[in-house]
Amino acid sequence: MRDEDIDWLCYMTLSRGPGSATVPDLAEATGLAEDAVASSAARLERALLARRDGDRILLLGVQDSLLLCQVRYGKEVPFVVEDGVIRMRRLDDA
Repeated sequence: MRDEDIDWLCYMTLSRGPGSATVPDLAEATGLAEDAVASSAARLERALLARRDGDRILLLGVQDSLLLCQVRYGKEVPFVVEDGVIRMRRLDDA
């Protein structure tokens, strides 16, 4: 199975459920191996579609995803988000 298909399956499984799950729970729900689910969670996080909260994978809402995208790619934004904490952008945060 391609990475894109695994990501889609994980995303859709989370979106149809409570919106969050642990890697073992998501692996059981999708029928995938835990390492495939963990890799998918990392890709979903890089794509700003999900985030980690301890051992749980949580889907981001549209507003959260758009805000994080703007912060990541819009260097004129005066703040950054690090591990869920918003702080003012420093000159060396370029």
